[in-house]
Amino acid sequence: MVLAAPPWLEAAYPGRSWRSLRRCSLRVGACGAGLHLEATELGYLVEALDGEPPQDEFLKAGAIIISIAGAQLLGLSDDALEDAFGSNFEDGAELLLVNSEELRRATVERDSQGECPCNEADEDVEDVPPHMQDLAPDMRASLDDDLQTFAAHHELRVELHCPEATTASARLTLCGVPEDVTAARAEAEELMRFYGLLPLPSEEVSTVEVEGLVMKSLPARHRRRRKAPETACDEEKASKAAVLELAVEELSNFQDPHPSVADAGVALEFEEERRQFEYLDHTADVILHSWGQTLEEAFAQCCVAFFAYLTDLDTVSLSTSVEVEASGHDMTDLLYHLLDEFLFSFSTELVVCRRIELLELDTASLRAKARGHGEKFNLKKHPQGTEIKAITMHQMKVLTPTEVSTEAGTRPRVDCPLDGGTMKPGFPYECYVLVDI
Repeated sequence: MVLAAPPWLEAAYPGRSWRSLRRCSLRVGACGAGLHLEATELGYLVEALDGEPPQDEFLKAGAIIISIAGAQLLGLSDDALEDAFGSNFEDGAELLLVNSEELRRATVERDSQGECPCNEADEDVEDVPPHMQDLAPDMRASLDDDLQTFAAHHELRVELHCPEATTASARLTLCGVPEDVTAARAEAEELMRFYGLLPLPSEEVSTVEVEGLVMKSLPARHRRRRKAPETACDEEKASKAAVLELAVEELSNFQDPHPSVADAGVALEFEEERRQFEYLDHTADVILHSWGQTLEEAFAQCCVAFFAYLTDLDTVSLSTSVEVEASGHDMTDLLYHLLDEFLFSFSTELVVCRRIELLELDTASLRAKARGHGEKFNLKKHPQGTEIKAITMHQMKVLTPTEVSTEAGTRPRVDCPLDGGTMKPGFPYECYVLVDI
């Protein structure tokens, strides 16, 4: 049943039908509500729950609290958000929740359909000096392609304004969720500089405005190579070995925010780099199929397959890491939320992971904690793969030596096509995940 949106939510998102909109009661015990929350401009994002006191099934990680006891939280500053939530925080307070991904997408779609005064430049900026040459048609096409990729990865609307139908007086405007716009500023500046749309330092300093950002004049860079040249098998193995050696050196000097990641990461580098996955065709989508000697390995390889579809992982260095946590009501739901957490992490932090560690996989409580090693996605370094828009539960399967878990439930495993065919020798655990591209 679709829950009716309150008037203020309808006014903010006219005509929007919310699939994940839910109401529930907050449970507060002697030690609090057991919620781990992050303040955002859309409300309070639920990052995790302690389990005590037990909360409603709809109050879970990934939900955003947009109202408490009738008080609107959507669109408030951090201080106002804290005041509104704190003044109504009590046992039995009614919460209004919506899935964070649905709310973020709705915000971007709304802002993309009309004016977005909070995120776009308020007024025109000065033109780039007249000495700036127009881009050649092939370079302009390449710029448009890179802008589309940039917009897709940041979930923003990107507009290149050319008042005279050329690029000589171009300015760039970003529109979307304010926090996404802020995170994208530096890369937008780099992209404009790369194509020479900012003048040389020797010229008078001009500006290009991106959501209020003044981009200073810096020299253009040489054109990047879009695709690495193909090599023979022996050369490819040598190249991968060199990459592994470089990655070990990088990790040894890297100061990671997680105290144990340096030692664990270096130890990980001495293991063989595994690529235990494949992609199966599906109408308009693709299926990630991974396998492993253990369930942890199959889960980790499924996450690696997700990132490998976005770019060539051999171009990714191991210079940073991200950690995600997920929970579910069964094995397929747990895998879904684990992948969805990595998707959300990539959309917000842009870290593409070459290696995945399953730090914890509790099949009893159905909780998982994973760490991904990689680096921030860079259009100049990483080849453009195919965007994965969403993880789906459709046709998802988790196979163990004795069982097959699907959205419909768990059944004994037999050697038949419906259960993935004959068990792979040495790899009794497999995962199948359909993703929307």
